[in-house]
Parts: sequence; structure tokens; C-alpha cells
Amino acid sequence: MVSKLLDENTANIEKAKSLTAGLSAAQMNWRPQPGQWSIAQNLAHLKGGRSLDTIASSIAAARAKGIIGNGPFRYGWLSSWFMKSMEPPPKRKYKTFKSNAPSPDVDAAKALADYLRNTARLTELIQKADGLDLARAKTPFGDLKWVKIKMPLGARLAHLITHDRRHLWQAEQVRNDPNFPIA
Repeated sequence: MVSKLLDENTANIEKAKSLTAGLSAAQMNWRPQPGQWSIAQNLAHLKGGRSLDTIASSIAAARAKGIIGNGPFRYGWLSSWFMKSMEPPPKRKYKTFKSNAPSPDVDAAKALADYLRNTARLTELIQKADGLDLARAKTPFGDLKWVKIKMPLGARLAHLITHDRRHLWQAEQVRNDPNFPIA
């Protein structure tokens, strides 16, 4: 399971690099239509931050409790459904909380650097989770204080990777738009 998560996260990193290679800040901030996100906005949305801190704490707690095991791991229907619902191309739109919505003008270089830094941290967390029972070890879902839902650690890691894949797919649609500015 861990090797699959690592491979998928690495694929996301490579996708982000290839999507943005050679693009100017103006190209990265170009939007096909009002209300649609640019490449930079999609990257800025994938900030990770507090979710990664929460996952790090959950990994440490699971280690301290000795929640170890070998996969394959199975997750409940809700976790499985939620992970599948994020897969691109989107079959369902989700409204982003205002606190997670990127600003209209994003520092494109910073958005890419932050994304690459956060995905590198995600790689480290996946490696630290190796050997844990990823179905029994739990972590809070999301980074909102009022959300009290706990999710299996493996499902949460997979969800983050799938969520990234969804937004990288959206960024790719922007880059492939026939009106995308050529330089």
C-alpha cells in the first residue's frame, strides 16, 4: 500500500512539473472563463499545511499505540466512496470552503514551490506511516475544528493524493484549452 501511495504521489509531482515547465506567471494565472481556476490557483489550493500537521500527529500517535500491520488494507464504504469521488475527470463538483479558495491573482512561482514542498512532506509522511495498520490508525478528516469525522490513515493519505490528481487534471485542462496564451 505504501509503495502505491509513494508512486502516485511521485506521479503528481512529475505532473505538476511538466504542466508548469516553461510557463510564464501570466500563463499560469490565465483562466479560460471567469469563475474557473487558473493553473496557479489549482496549485495554490493544494496547500496541505494543517492537514499534513494533523496527519503527522496521527502517525506519531499510531506508532506510540503500536497500531502496526501489513496490508492490503480495506476501508469502509464511506472512505472508499469519498476517495473515488475525487478521481478525475470529476463526475461531481464540490464547493470549496472560502478558507481554501485561492485568490484570483496568485504568485505562480510561490504556488508551485509550495506545492512541491508540501508533496515532498507528504512523501515523508507516507514513508513514516510504513508498517502501521493504515486501516486501524485513524486521523481527523480535514483541518476544520468543527469536523469531528475520523478517517483511516491510509484512506486519508490516498484522498490527499487523489485530490491533488483531480486539481492537476483541472490545471491540465486549462493548459490544453485552445485559447491558452502561447507565451
